[in-house]
Amino acid sequence: MNDKPLALPKTQLSYGDSLIHHTVKMTQYACAILFTVFIMPTNSLAESGYQLVASYPHQKTLFTQGLELYQGKLYESSGLYGHSKIIARKFPPSPTDSIKGAALPANIFAEGITQYRGKLYMLSWRSGRGLIIDPQHFKVLETFSYHGEGWGLCASVSEGRADHFVMSNGSSQLQWLAPNTMTPINTLVVTENGKAVDKLNELECLGDYVIANQWHTNNLLIINGRNGNVLKKLDLSALKDDVSKTTQLSSEAVLNGVAYDAHDDSWLVTGKLWPTLFRIKFTLPPLEPSL
Repeated sequence: MNDKPLALPKTQLSYGDSLIHHTVKMTQYACAILFTVFIMPTNSLAESGYQLVASYPHQKTLFTQGLELYQGKLYESSGLYGHSKIIARKFPPSPTDSIKGAALPANIFAEGITQYRGKLYMLSWRSGRGLIIDPQHFKVLETFSYHGEGWGLCASVSEGRADHFVMSNGSSQLQWLAPNTMTPINTLVVTENGKAVDKLNELECLGDYVIANQWHTNNLLIINGRNGNVLKKLDLSALKDDVSKTTQLSSEAVLNGVAYDAHDDSWLVTGKLWPTLFRIKFTLPPLEPSL
């Protein structure tokens, strides 16, 4: 598997200084992905709260900030100033696939991404600027502004109520944003047993559930989006331990990235600079009523 950074030639600019389009053929890397997918029922649901189903190679040069499955493709945002990008590949992969992606301007530190009504929405860390991107051609369609830092983002869609985005900023607060204006409409403090839970990072929404990575921990938090209560905390330390057996991880190589796969009711998780992407399953606890 080729672990070198993607050699992405600059081929086209769109929206002024916004995105640069790239297409990279998956050769040895794609074959490695196809033939090294492991089915790994190595733990029981009762013991850990989740079941490890499979693992896939993941490019370990990606500073993973967001994952999103949409129409058979896995979209991933990778951060760091001067190196930020979005890539997309078919998932599950095959050896004939290509990786398509977009490099971001050097002053943008890519953060979380989500899909809503056929468009990708991406945050940046400290610029206060988000991008709305065409997922097919990686063209920037619009930009939006917000206050403070941007970390994680997910779109919450459920019957019987208005759609909204949920945004994290590294604190214990989650902001609800109106889809049409991206302006705040609500704020919840996430708590566990009455105590605020901070360092909320990458997010995935499923109905009224918010699934969150907690920065610099191995925790995956299942949050009641109606009242902010942590319903369950999954300790994914075993996944990081598995990665550490073959890769020396830096202090920044933390668990980050979560995407829901409705096809089999599973979840994809990985970490920054990790060589492995994992598929896990877990049971969502019942939602409590709102406060």
